Amino acid sequence: MGISRMLLMFTISISMAIFVVSERNKIIAIGYHVAKLQKNCDELSEKNRKLNYYVGRLKSPEAIVLKVQSLNLPLVLREDESAMVAGCIRLKRDGMNAKKTVVRKDVFTQRYPE
Repeated sequence: MGISRMLLMFTISISMAIFVVSERNKIIAIGYHVAKLQKNCDELSEKNRKLNYYVGRLKSPEAIVLKVQSLNLPLVLREDESAMVAGCIRLKRDGMNAKKTVVRKDVFTQRYPE
């Protein structure tokens, strides 16, 4: 009986050691995965910060004015507000078909159906 008990204890000890080693390997693999995800998150956060900067630049009134000027629409300062409006002679002729589009609080443009 002594040898069978020792053999059983040895088998249980070896099984426990294998279980502990496999769990430790899983923990290490999860740690590597977390580090990879953290790096990916940092890269995406930096990309998001840069894109927000570019969006802010594109939404600036100066960029909108340059875009309106590149489309050859004259800018007209409205009397009732201190906002600039992209005006066009076609607006006066066909005022019912023009759509007013608010780009920012202080800059407006008109779109015409084609």
